[in-house]
Amino acid sequence: MANDASAVGSDATERRTTRTNVLALVGDFVFFSIGFAFYDPLVVVPAFANEFTGSALLVGLLSTLRVLMITVPQIWAASVLEARPRAKPLLIASSIGGRVPILLLSIAVLLWADTQMELVTLVLALAVMLFFTSEGLNGVSWPALVGKVVPEGFRGRFFGLGQLLASFGSLTAGFFVNRILDLQSLGRSGRWSLLFFVGFVWLMISVLSMVFIREKPTPHVSEARKGPGKPDIRESLRKAWIYLREDRWLRRVILVQLVISTPAATFAFFVVRARQTIPDAATMIGTFVMLQSVGSAAAALIGGTLIDRVGSWATIRVAAAVEVLALAAVTLGGVTAAALPFYFAAFFLMGFVNGASWWSFSAYLLDLAPEAKRPIYLATNGILASVTALNPVIAGALFEALQPEILFGGASLLAVAGFALAWTLRHGIASKTVAGG
Repeated sequence: MANDASAVGSDATERRTTRTNVLALVGDFVFFSIGFAFYDPLVVVPAFANEFTGSALLVGLLSTLRVLMITVPQIWAASVLEARPRAKPLLIASSIGGRVPILLLSIAVLLWADTQMELVTLVLALAVMLFFTSEGLNGVSWPALVGKVVPEGFRGRFFGLGQLLASFGSLTAGFFVNRILDLQSLGRSGRWSLLFFVGFVWLMISVLSMVFIREKPTPHVSEARKGPGKPDIRESLRKAWIYLREDRWLRRVILVQLVISTPAATFAFFVVRARQTIPDAATMIGTFVMLQSVGSAAAALIGGTLIDRVGSWATIRVAAAVEVLALAAVTLGGVTAAALPFYFAAFFLMGFVNGASWWSFSAYLLDLAPEAKRPIYLATNGILASVTALNPVIAGALFEALQPEILFGGASLLAVAGFALAWTLRHGIASKTVAGG
């Protein structure tokens, strides 16, 4: 009887811990998305750069920095997680380090945007680099933490619920983006400075939510080491190579992501083209953010259900198909008289793609790899994506050299190839052991 009571108490404690973790992670999800809406790299940052410099090439360069900084640090993050029993400390430290520079950007814009834009551009580049370095590290630590503290049969619904609530949060934030950029009581630099500052505040609130996550140490690490181990990047790279060589489905999903992400390099130019085509587009930045949020909400409702009931591979297929539609919509928007509905559709569909893609690929990798190997699987996928880093610069150069609709049309054809590859992903993945661990 005592043993039964102890087991019941343990189960109740486990349920409370799981509930606390899910609430904390969803809070992080939602607060991050609200803050991100004020610093959106596909709408807000390109619009800011375009308004103050008029350079499409700068938009491409900033997008390249984003890709590089997201992907390259991931192998280091995996090495840290392999050596240490908990993912939460790295997640919190990297988040703080990546978000404080947004406050510095806000101050720089307020002081110098109208007089020393070259200096502000350097601060913007630094803020983008550090923020997305942080997100690159979090791209390994956050999914690894989710894999530890969220039960396997609930992950799809967790991702879907988190994305849905986050979409509502960023939808509301989009309204305030419009309001801030329309404030006549502030000058142009003051409005943009306030926008970045509000984003910084909400991003830091998301860090506060992370503090409440309760994480048990990973058994294979805690048994081998009494204290924190030293990261070994060479060993992590060796394992990454072994897993790539031995697991053809890891190779396949990485190839799919590379092909799908290549046409997505043009997403940052949707807002640039809209500002060129639609007379009042400069006042619609928040509206475009809101449309992205609605698209993300739709992705949450559809993708979360598909992951749990069908499989993560199905959500990847849907995201790939929607990418084709998004690029087709922005192409038509530039060549038809009624451009606005097509641009609205393009931003909605872009939101769907961005909302569904990152966590559907993460869910696929979590299913593919056993817990001990997940950091390396996640990092392998991330670091190989760095080969697409120059795509935004190339897209920016082509955007200035060609008719933009030629660029978008070519990207839509490549997206069709990505959809065809996504159709070949394996169904019904079960966790398994891969040689070389």
